[in-house]
Amino acid sequence: MSMTTINIRTSLETKREAERLFEDFGLSMTSAINVFLKQVIRERKIPFEIGYSTPNELTARVLKETEEGKNLSPVFDSVSDLMDSLHA
Repeated sequence: MSMTTINIRTSLETKREAERLFEDFGLSMTSAINVFLKQVIRERKIPFEIGYSTPNELTARVLKETEEGKNLSPVFDSVSDLMDSLHA
């Protein structure tokens, strides 16, 4: 199989962030771009479900508080107890 070179332009920040993420996936920049191109060809569309999501600051804080047992709503034994709490 003959090979060719593709030159792309992107910001230094984008390149560095992508390299760090691809490294987490065990991929080089070249491998990741080839995965992208092959998937585009296979699916005949632009694919974007390759990685994981990082929660935003608010979501991360709420998840941490939940793990620590903070700011949790109380547990009610009955609807009546719940309603009493809501009307308090």
